[in-house]
Amino acid sequence: MVVNRELPKGMLRQNYNSAFIFVKTFSSRYVGICFEQVNIEPKAITMKQLLPVIILLLSLAACKGSKYSTRSDEKDLATLIKRLNKKGGDEKVIADLKEVYNNAYYKSTQRLENYRFDPAPQKWDKIVPEVEGLQRMYETISQSAYALRMVSPINFYPQLIATKDSAAFDNYEYGKQQLERNNREDSKDAYYAFKSAIRFVPNYKDAKLLMREAYERSIVNVLVNNIQYDDFGMGGNWGWNQYANKDRMTHSNILRDLGGQSASAIPARFYDEYALRRENRAPDLVVDLVWKNLRFDYPKESTRKYGRSQQIQTGTDTANRPIYKSVNATVNVTVHEFTASGDMNLIVSDAVNRTQIKWDRLPSEYRYIFETATYEGDGDALTDEDRELINRRRNQPMPGKEDAMGEMMQKIYNDLVNRIRNAANW
Repeated sequence: MVVNRELPKGMLRQNYNSAFIFVKTFSSRYVGICFEQVNIEPKAITMKQLLPVIILLLSLAACKGSKYSTRSDEKDLATLIKRLNKKGGDEKVIADLKEVYNNAYYKSTQRLENYRFDPAPQKWDKIVPEVEGLQRMYETISQSAYALRMVSPINFYPQLIATKDSAAFDNYEYGKQQLERNNREDSKDAYYAFKSAIRFVPNYKDAKLLMREAYERSIVNVLVNNIQYDDFGMGGNWGWNQYANKDRMTHSNILRDLGGQSASAIPARFYDEYALRRENRAPDLVVDLVWKNLRFDYPKESTRKYGRSQQIQTGTDTANRPIYKSVNATVNVTVHEFTASGDMNLIVSDAVNRTQIKWDRLPSEYRYIFETATYEGDGDALTDEDRELINRRRNQPMPGKEDAMGEMMQKIYNDLVNRIRNAANW
């Protein structure tokens, strides 16, 4: 297959509305091959009959173009080059190389022609990888001097450098425009635009400095309120003053693990109410932590019993053979059980727009079981596990509601912190 691979003049225009790579149409030979593939005689066809074929080909090119990848073709080229290096000057391999390269080149340049109509700077995320693929194909074929001479691939390195520079330029200019709007959302866009500029051309102008400025402008101040309860009717032995101290410690730990006022992992700063007042700041996001549907079952007891039987040696007979007897015991087990459950509600609100942006429910439960035992019968029938149960203190104090709340919070703590962090992150 022969495809015209001549690059037109003015292929690269390095300006804000950059558009590049204009591809010449199929050669008559390529069109003829397309007709053969769909069993149509080239000479007998009219333009009216040809139109559906053209539309189909362009549609397929557009669909494939959405992936902007030459990877499959690059693998085929690499395989053929290895085969050529083993066999030497093999005309069949050269013919295959030409066909694979010409096909890949045509599809790639067709996609590039389509991409130039995409909006800037987003189009560069498609264009640059495509040109990189073309250059990799050239480098693959260049591994064989014979293949390089026979296939004559195009060296896209100069175009690749110029394309990346155009991509960096467009992203840089877009970032500056967004930064001038001076609001948090546009500052986020500016941050990513400057980051893309640096990705295409490392150390591009002052993009790093402006990226940091955009990051600082897009930081959100997050107020994490104290832990709250939607229903307090949990009995007169609740011990509120004692657990309020534990809540304050948990709240402090959450702020610490989020990074507090010096958080650097995400563009957010986390405050309690007093810190916000002290620094005279207004929150952008407000996080409420509310326990709901709390349930504490009264401690209950249940019993069960099981038997033990052992064969123990009591002596030997006159022939010095061991004598055994059966011993039996019944173990009476008392099970002390305490259960609790509740839902931690994570509510995140936009303090500026006064809208709720997240409401997650994190269920948690706690179950405490303590067993004691007595026995009847022969103690020699007992196992070590039985004796451990029997020797336990029968007046072991049961955990209280405070203990249950602490255990339930511990179970969901890491998930809760991660959800708060994700809600504040971009």
